[in-house]
Amino acid sequence: MTQDPHSGDQRTPSSGLPDFSDHDPHALSGSGPAENGVTLGEPGERARHRTLTTVLAVVGSGVVLLAVVALVLSQTVFRSVLEEHDPTAFKTGERTGSGQSEYVPDPEDPDLAPPPPIFTEKPTTDCTFPSDPGTPPPADPGTIRGGDLQYTIPDTWDYPWGSSVLPYMSEVNAQGRQVEDSWFSVVNLGRVVWPKEEGGYPGLEKAAVAIFQCYATTSGVVAYFGDHPKVTDYRSEVITVDGHQAWIVQATYYFEDPEILATTNSSVVTAIVVEGPDGPSALASDVAADQPEHVQELEDIIASLEVVG
Repeated sequence: MTQDPHSGDQRTPSSGLPDFSDHDPHALSGSGPAENGVTLGEPGERARHRTLTTVLAVVGSGVVLLAVVALVLSQTVFRSVLEEHDPTAFKTGERTGSGQSEYVPDPEDPDLAPPPPIFTEKPTTDCTFPSDPGTPPPADPGTIRGGDLQYTIPDTWDYPWGSSVLPYMSEVNAQGRQVEDSWFSVVNLGRVVWPKEEGGYPGLEKAAVAIFQCYATTSGVVAYFGDHPKVTDYRSEVITVDGHQAWIVQATYYFEDPEILATTNSSVVTAIVVEGPDGPSALASDVAADQPEHVQELEDIIASLEVVG
């Protein structure tokens, strides 16, 4: 609210304007002597209290305004910078009592980190072949059986691979599908056996890792993968097969020379160990990774796995 600037003025009857002719020009400014004028003394207690209240009100308003601005910035500008799913951010190591650990790339992204050590070009076991390879048990029509595992043969897998000898697997049988020339996609089944000299059966995970590594480096595919193959799409985890606990190790290996074959340059290598009622059995395979039908049929084979006795 604005006060009327003319209230209280003295005016002469004739002109209606204030008459300042009898006043000392210094009296209004307070700079001259106090004769006939008003002397401005020290402000009273009420005036000082009113001034202090006004100052405190101004300061308080400023604090409130700053708090509001900070709140708005924290919910807009700062929040967008610190957004958890910022595409430019990367997961790092956990904080510890001694400070933040070194940068840890996301192991799920093969472009940011090398594969875990289990996906190595050299086995971490002796890859021992059984002294007695055994004979595959009879299978139901349209199936392949090795050890206590059986799968349904896809219609296009028309090449009887037959019995073979693989590290830590006996009673092996397999079926294949031609990729080109003498290169085939193959899925083997067999019973898991482990020498006492190596400590006996090491359990689901370690057995699956060893069979995976040995198959990728001793079954002939290593000549194509080379000594330092590129590895992607890797996994090592517990699964269930026909209601039984199992462990799968799987990865895609790329050929050292991509021109060595005309229609493929990579293979999906898979090892699965299943705990059956009569002991563990396993699947070991390599399938053309860039042949969608072959990859889908591998998934169908795994889905059809049965534990038989």
